[in-house]
Amino acid sequence: MDTREKIVPLGDLTARLGDGKWLAVVGRFDPMTAAQAIRIEESGGQGRAILAVVEEGEDCLLPVEARAALVAALRSVELVVIAGATALKAYPKIEIVEDEEGERARSAEFVEFVRRRQGA
Repeated sequence: MDTREKIVPLGDLTARLGDGKWLAVVGRFDPMTAAQAIRIEESGGQGRAILAVVEEGEDCLLPVEARAALVAALRSVELVVIAGATALKAYPKIEIVEDEEGERARSAEFVEFVRRRQGA
């Protein structure tokens, strides 16, 4: 399966959600690290499918489309949409999980890791 098929335009989201229970995990996922994958995996369960919401962002390492493709490759993710969390307010049945502070910390940790490895 081409996991990029999991990436849907925001306008198609209603048709793809159906009647199931969904949990939206929101983030920039820049970069997609093991910590991010674990966060997403642990967020699921309890009969809920995971919708990853990949946000645009300034000073990101990767373009939003590349980050969406990486998130879509995770087995636990059912759908991916490129949007902001506010766009999901039109979908009251979706539980939304955000961790903006954690996102920043994980990105900073990754950048610092790369700098140390490169001797910068």
